[in-house]
Order: sequence, then structure tokens, then C-alpha cells
Amino acid sequence: MGEGGTMHMPDGIKRTPLETQEELQWVLDYMLLPVVLDVLERDIRTLDTLKLTMSLLYIKSLRKVQDRVSGEMAALRGKLKSRGIRIYDQRRAKEQLEADFMCRGYHRKCSMLWGLVKSEVERKLSVYLELDLAQ
Repeated sequence: MGEGGTMHMPDGIKRTPLETQEELQWVLDYMLLPVVLDVLERDIRTLDTLKLTMSLLYIKSLRKVQDRVSGEMAALRGKLKSRGIRIYDQRRAKEQLEADFMCRGYHRKCSMLWGLVKSEVERKLSVYLELDLAQ
């Protein structure tokens, strides 16, 4: 690797790598956030059916988190676009979450096993809810 994350070609032409580690993390986060939104929506529907004294308060709190997640998705979409990365297909397969994306003209694939998806969704929700899972 040369300066600025580029690779030097034998003829002196610089070529940008397919994706940086940071960009790959953006793709993974962009794959996870719809799952986070689905989990929140399911929990909101469940809370709505319960006869809790403060369910409206809990629901409003979760809606606020949904808004933050949606905002993060929009920001990620902008970052990805600015780097020439476009996720064009996402699938929820039996064993994993999968995505196909285009990175600076190259077709790429990415996947996460459901166990990892679950732990990452929990981690993200704990950050949004300002909870320390270690306690």
C-alpha cells in the first residue's frame, strides 16, 4: 500500500483499494440498521397491546430511537454515496444477513451470521438507549 491508502501499480498508476475497513464497517452498519428498526417496531407493537401504566411513555421513547436510527441511515447513505459505494440488494437468508454492493465499479458481497447480527443489534440499541450491557 502506498500513501493515502492507494496501491501502486507496476506502471506507476495508483489504484484505490476496493473498500477501506471504515467503508466496510459503514456497509455492515447500513445492513444492520433496518434490522434495528424492525426490532423497535415489533417491540412498539407489543407494548401497544399491553396494559401498562406507562406504555405511551415507553412507545414515545422507542419512536425517538427509531428517528435517530433513520437519521443515522440517511447519514450513512450519504457517506457511502460520497465514496462511490451503493448497496443494491439486501437479503435475510436462513443463516445470515446478506448484501450485494457496488464499490467504485466493482460488485462485492457481504454477509453476517444471525448470531452476530443479534449481538450487534443489541449493542447498537444499548448505545441508543444509553445503557451499559456490562452492568
